[in-house]
Amino acid sequence: MSFKNYLKLAVANFDKTWKLVVYRVIIWLVVFALLAPFYNVIKDQILNAWNDDAFLSFAKAGLFYGNVVTATFVQILSLVLAFLTAFFTNHLAVVIYSFVVLFFVRPILMNIGRYVIDEMMYGFMSSHAKLGFASTFVRTLKKSIPYSFFRYLYCLPFDLAVVGSFYGLLLVDWGSYALAMPFAFLVISSLILSIKLMFILGWGPAMVVYNENVFTSFKLGIKAVARNLSVAFIFSFLTYFSLTVFALGLGPFSLIVLVPLFAVVSSMFETMFFFACQGMRYYIDEKTVLSSKKLEEQDTMSQAKFLL
Repeated sequence: MSFKNYLKLAVANFDKTWKLVVYRVIIWLVVFALLAPFYNVIKDQILNAWNDDAFLSFAKAGLFYGNVVTATFVQILSLVLAFLTAFFTNHLAVVIYSFVVLFFVRPILMNIGRYVIDEMMYGFMSSHAKLGFASTFVRTLKKSIPYSFFRYLYCLPFDLAVVGSFYGLLLVDWGSYALAMPFAFLVISSLILSIKLMFILGWGPAMVVYNENVFTSFKLGIKAVARNLSVAFIFSFLTYFSLTVFALGLGPFSLIVLVPLFAVVSSMFETMFFFACQGMRYYIDEKTVLSSKKLEEQDTMSQAKFLL
């Protein structure tokens, strides 16, 4: 698939962008609602660890502003560790519950949204069908829940490796080379996350197209992506590299915008890339149907829901 066709499809499916963003906002509201019973406990712990100067430094931390972010991150890390130590000591049950909600329930719910986008993109590209987000969400829950759960388990070691590398880099005594730390993290995190993403680009689309279980679809997705592994890596690396560059350059609060934007871009790209790898026909607009230059796999009735 050419970059021009990708842009055309992205523009034609712009409605899916704001729908996914709204969905992610709703999930965050659900998370806050789940944490609401312990609002006072969490608030008291945060206020006990609060440091105005550190917060201002953290808010202003950004390479594009000319600030050295390493010292700020070290200061914030020490405050976070002190906060977590006190929280664990005083309210262990609340901490465990909060971690489950934030780092288990939330990502699984977010992944369900990604699967819905795969279904909607497949409907458009295979038959120019405009599928509703809410109806697709309900209709695909039986498939999206196991996909979301096992995608979470797959991604977890990679995400922990990024956190571990960030922590390890902050422990290094950079001295006069403190400015190099963000760039070292940029390269390491981009490589780790690129490897993570490139092998699951075809996972969700394979479940949608072939209607197989989550494990078989994982194998089929890897098989499809392997046909164009270099493009998968380039897309994955450039996406995460850009995300990290802007996050380090604009400051940590830019992630509020950057993370949903990344989710939209990667979710829409998954199905487009899968179609290209499989040599499947796809709609660009209502009257234009294209196919890859090298058709590696013929469409069949068992493989496509919206076959022309």
